[in-house]
Amino acid sequence: MSTSNDGSGGREPVPDLDANLEQEIANALGDESIEDLISGERKAAPADGAAGDAPEQGEGHVEYELKRGRIASVQDEDVFVTLTGTDARLQGVVPLKQFDRPPRVGSIMDFVLDRIDEAEGLVHLSREGAISATAWTEMTRGTAVEARVVSTNKGGLELELAGRIRAFMPASQVDIRHVDDLESFVGQKLPATVQEIDRRSKRILLSRRQYLETQNRAKRELLMKELEPDQVRDGTVTSIVPYGAFVDLGGADGLVHISDMSYSRIENPSEVLRVGQNVSVKVLKIENEGERIRLGLKQVAPDPWESVAARYNVGDQISGRVVRTASFGAFIEVEPGIEALLPISEMSWKRIGKPDEVCRKDDVLKLSVLQVDPEKHRMSLSLKQVQDDPWRDASERYPAHSDVEGTVVRTTDFGAFVEIETGLEGLIHISQLADRRVNTVDEIVKVGDPTKCRVLEVNEKDRRMSLSIKALTAPGQAEMEVEREPPPKHKGPKRTGPLQGGMGNQGGMGIGLKDLKL
Repeated sequence: MSTSNDGSGGREPVPDLDANLEQEIANALGDESIEDLISGERKAAPADGAAGDAPEQGEGHVEYELKRGRIASVQDEDVFVTLTGTDARLQGVVPLKQFDRPPRVGSIMDFVLDRIDEAEGLVHLSREGAISATAWTEMTRGTAVEARVVSTNKGGLELELAGRIRAFMPASQVDIRHVDDLESFVGQKLPATVQEIDRRSKRILLSRRQYLETQNRAKRELLMKELEPDQVRDGTVTSIVPYGAFVDLGGADGLVHISDMSYSRIENPSEVLRVGQNVSVKVLKIENEGERIRLGLKQVAPDPWESVAARYNVGDQISGRVVRTASFGAFIEVEPGIEALLPISEMSWKRIGKPDEVCRKDDVLKLSVLQVDPEKHRMSLSLKQVQDDPWRDASERYPAHSDVEGTVVRTTDFGAFVEIETGLEGLIHISQLADRRVNTVDEIVKVGDPTKCRVLEVNEKDRRMSLSIKALTAPGQAEMEVEREPPPKHKGPKRTGPLQGGMGNQGGMGIGLKDLKL
């Protein structure tokens, strides 16, 4: 059960008002009437049961009355009207903002008389009043009307129909979504649905939210009959969330996920869209009878991967920007919508532990194309391939038996690796660390030690270099150990006793009796 304001602070029952709306109205009004809220003050109750004096009418006040007039001129923000009948001696004036467009001079229209200013000889009229007055007697709950917002109060909006008919709209009924700034509606004309009518005081309660919901339901029904996957539709961005943006297609909202906004990598949807923006989107998927609509923004534009093979070939040198790094490499933006992988193994001829040792986000690098796969949207790049390969002609720069200097970069159980120049490392085997037996590498060298050693061998094909410290102190011995062929393995049973017949080992031949052929 609902109630209606009777102008005295009491509210008469009005049946069938939505329970939620009734509660919202109650919360907004408290123990005040709509009239109290609009006027901003309570009416003082007559003392001792007296009837009290009737409120005085202000100067120039007139009763609600329709007037007919001819548009005389339009000047700045005012429309001047020549009235017919007994008021022809007075000039009428109407605010221009009450018209959808400037009226044609000479046209005849109906107006509502608001007040008379005898001093200026003006009759203040209201065009909106004339429009609404003709339908006032026929207006019922549920009627769609248009009202102008004149001000705000603690509970919502104050509006006018017919110039003298006041209306109230609770804040929760202003829009389908929450509105933070009610002041932005002041001066606007709003379509709304009548919720309550108080004919005695000519005040009504309005809901723009219900009007919009009714309109949206009708639009949604029509939209869902037409909507199909792969369609391109126009819409308006209604809200932005961390994972995407919602777009109103005209009765139903669809989600553009952040991954479907741009072929380029983006971190925030607001980089691409803004609330209120008009966009064209592609319908990707419709689920749950239209309750979930997946939309794509980037799918409306050409996919840059479709023509990538025509622009990039293996071996091409290009420039790209680092957009992010991972443990296995870096992602490079070659052009908007095209990202390629720079593997960590292709970052430097030098062994590195993590990509940040070579590049960081937003660095611009010169790179070489290693692979292009348009179907899988993959491209791989190399940074080291645009640099000189340190192993090229290494055997000429570091011939065998030459002495070199380097730095120990790491050690293992079997030896130490020495960096001779950037990207070129040689191995000192543990047997080549000293001219004595060495149990652990750290007995002789440690990581970071500058080391002088001798080149034993360079294999450019396998990218290997053998080095020796021992060769510096025992010339010739180390080289002999490297060049010496390993002895052949004896495939027969191992002898443990003396040779038969006591002949022993003759001339190193090791011939026994059983080897003689008689």
